[in-house]
Formats: sequence, C-alpha cells, structure tokens
Amino acid sequence: MATASIPQTQHDPGRLRVDLVDPTADPRWAAFVTTHPDGLAFHHPAWIATLADTFGYPPAHLACEDDQGRLHGVLPLVYRRGLIRGRQLWSLPCTAVAGPLTTSAAATNALIQTAIKLAQEPPARQLVLHSMVPDIDPGGTVLTRVEGSPTYVIDLPERTEPLRFGPSAKHGVIKRGVKKAREYGLRLREAERFDDLTAWYRLYVATMREKESPPLPFRLFDAAWHHLRPAGLLQLLVVERRTGEATELIGGEILLLNSQTVLGEYIARSPIAGQLHCQDLIQWHIVQSAWEAGYRRVDLGDAHPESGLARYKRKWGGQPRPMYRYRESHPPEPQNIPSTRSRASTLRRLTKPAWRRLPLPLVARAGALVYRYA
Repeated sequence: MATASIPQTQHDPGRLRVDLVDPTADPRWAAFVTTHPDGLAFHHPAWIATLADTFGYPPAHLACEDDQGRLHGVLPLVYRRGLIRGRQLWSLPCTAVAGPLTTSAAATNALIQTAIKLAQEPPARQLVLHSMVPDIDPGGTVLTRVEGSPTYVIDLPERTEPLRFGPSAKHGVIKRGVKKAREYGLRLREAERFDDLTAWYRLYVATMREKESPPLPFRLFDAAWHHLRPAGLLQLLVVERRTGEATELIGGEILLLNSQTVLGEYIARSPIAGQLHCQDLIQWHIVQSAWEAGYRRVDLGDAHPESGLARYKRKWGGQPRPMYRYRESHPPEPQNIPSTRSRASTLRRLTKPAWRRLPLPLVARAGALVYRYA
C-alpha cells in the first residue's frame, strides 16, 4: 500500500520495488514483522506509533515488495533534527536496534539504496541505522560501520527440552540469589494498572539519575503502554516488598515481545535492590515465562564487554551479539565544525557534576529535552 504522490524506487533483481508506506495503515507490515524470526517490537507499527505520538518525527518508512504485492522487507525510518546531531534520517531514534528486516540480500540492498537516496535530499543530511546485520551496505563504500557494545542474548531450548538457567558453573549462584530474594519478602507481579507505570517511572528516573544518564520521557512509556500493551507486545514487571501496612516498590523492568524474542530494555531499581537480589528474581521470571510461552530467545540488552553488567548477563547465559551503527553523511560537515560525537561528549562533561544533585522532576524534564532536541 504505497503512500499516494510518493515516487516509487524500482529495483530489478527479483522484480522488487521500494515504496514509502504507513506501517500503521498497511496491515502487511505488522504481519511481516510478527512472522519474521528476527522481527522485534522495535520494527512493529505499535512502536512506530509510539515514537510518532511522543516526538512527532516526520516518517519515511520503506517497504520492499514484489509485483504481487508481497513484502520482502521493511525499514522503519524517521526524520530527526537536533541541535547537536543536525538533520538526520534514522532507523530509529530512542531505539536500541531497528534497521532493515528482510527475507533476502536483494531486499536489503533495495531498501538501503532507497534510504541512501532519501538521505541525500532535504530535509535529511545524514543516514543513521542501528542494526545487528553485519554488512548492510550494498557497495561497501557509502556507509561507515561502527561496532558498539554487544547485546547479550540467551538462546532458549525447545519446550521438549529442559530449561537450564545460565552455564553449569552458575546454576547454584542463580538459584541462591532467587531464593534469597523470596526470603527477603520480594514479590513479583505483572503490572495491570496505569498507576503502576507512573510509580515505575519515578523509580526509573531515579535510577537514570544515579547512572548519570538522561531518562526517556514519560510520554514515550505512556504511548507504549497504550499502543504496545493491548497488542501483547509490552509487559511491565514490578517487584515489591510489603512492610507492615506499606508496600514498597523495589524494582521493575519493561519487556518488549514480538515473534521469537523477548527484549528486556528499561530497568528501574531502588538503592537496596542489589542487596535484595531483585534483578535475580526478575531475570528468573523472564527466562522461565519466555520459555514456557515458546519464545526462542531472551535479549538482555547491551553492555560493555568488560563491565560488571556484562558479567551479570553472562552469568545468566547471555552470549554477546554484535551491534552496529551505520552512518552516511551528505554533504560532509565543514572541517571547522566539531563532530556530533565531540559535541555530545562535551555536553555530558559539562553537565555531569550537577546531574546527581538535580531533583527528580528536573531530571525527567532534562531527559525529555535531550531526547527531543540533542
């Protein structure tokens, strides 16, 4: 279903063509992402609608189809303009990984060639893709690839096979951690009320302040709650402890689900969550429930390979999978203008000393401004 008045890009191999489409109006997009073994919630129209409601990015979503109208690939793209990044065509901002999702190299090439052409025309200046595909540049000369911190993935066994938590040497450690969490009185449940989301977000902002990172705006999680959760693509897990008549929120994590992958992406935890083994309880539930539901993998998110966070993910059996950022500029930035990376690093260096002292409402507001305008 091509968008009217938008010129189509023809691609000869296999009689494929690329169209600009509206994923939220074209039912083929959701069906393609849902049935593709590598489809993620980040490719789904519900996530695309979430970003649109939150930031209002102008869309340029591409679909590759044959002459029978069958989809062979999709590439979610939006135009983004920031004070630091300048004018860019992204797949996708505020998203861990997206990029092309296809059934063949020909479809990938067709989508990337079209994206490059779009990025060379106003209002874009630069194409940026976040992908786990190791080589998506059709000619190898247009896109610059940078390998970032890997994401850590647990491959789950078939339902007919027994489920093991982590490598053999870590089974005992994992079980003791989960047992201690329960002995400390921690209880895990799936959130059902919008009030649970608002409480989780307050703790998430505090967590991001401690990590010296800008939190995503509440508006994004509000939109995700209303777009993804009804479609079964989002779960919010919360861990609480009851003390007397009061119930204290200790931690929580948002899961994004699609096709064969459960992705744990947004974590909140109180200062005492570590000593109470809160994350062990959450991780045990994620792996167990994903296996029981027939998912094939759990993506634990990215981490620097030498960090304590990476060691924790490996303890649970997470294996590193490379993550790549592809970038193409047109035209190149003038030599006397600092690079995007340089400008972002300067901003972080200037704001870091005061970040942990900011009140939480200001942290939330600052995060919203960073993601909207940086």
